[in-house]
Amino acid sequence: MLWRRGQKCKALAEKFVAAVNAHDADAMRALVTADFTYIDSWREGVTGREQVIEGARLLFASDPGFGIEVESISFSDPFALMRGWVTSDNPEVGRRRAVWRARCEDGLLAEWQAWAEGGPPPLNRTYSPEATVDMSDRAPAKPGSS
Repeated sequence: MLWRRGQKCKALAEKFVAAVNAHDADAMRALVTADFTYIDSWREGVTGREQVIEGARLLFASDPGFGIEVESISFSDPFALMRGWVTSDNPEVGRRRAVWRARCEDGLLAEWQAWAEGGPPPLNRTYSPEATVDMSDRAPAKPGSS
């Protein structure tokens, strides 16, 4: 049963990555829960599907080269864990190593957390300033820590 749940969660995370890379906010919306939370590398989060999707639209409009390259994906219930690269036209980002953690819930993504090496720009503060909150109480400072 866990294997099947893991396969479904990894497939869902891969669909989300494809939607991000296509800059398709509507496809992203279809893959997430109503209370979806995005947590950036600064451990700042935005909760709510519409707020997160609007922030993604602003990101895509300002950075046409933004994308995610996943090198590997695994599953540790209830998370799909990915590692790879984030790419951007923004010279502050360029191409960086990154890892992502996606929490699956009832066939949808309920949470997405990103970590990128170096000092990446604070995405939530930039694209959803009014909705950004500190999530350090529920978001590890780095992958694999609690």
